[in-house]
Amino acid sequence: MSNTNENHNEKEQVHISGYKEHFSTLMALLLLTMITVAISVFGANLRSLSVFTALLIATVKVIVVAYYFMHLKYDKKIYTWLVLIVAVLFVSFTVLTSIEYHNR
Repeated sequence: MSNTNENHNEKEQVHISGYKEHFSTLMALLLLTMITVAISVFGANLRSLSVFTALLIATVKVIVVAYYFMHLKYDKKIYTWLVLIVAVLFVSFTVLTSIEYHNR
């Protein structure tokens, strides 16, 4: 039994994220949040454009969080592709739903 545990532990790769990486991720997320707030406050007369921009910024924030905090950066590329496929399906169904809603 110990042989299988040793082989399992050898396959795992340990990665250590530095403070610089965490700090830059924090700064990116804070900057994107400030941009979202600024668009929602000052771009209120551009309804559809401000909503689209806010959703685009939220998507970028999701990608940053998934890449660093969900460790997609260090995982196998198949997991990244699976997340991208789910995101594309979500966006396509959302667009199709909104098109159908506006055509009523």
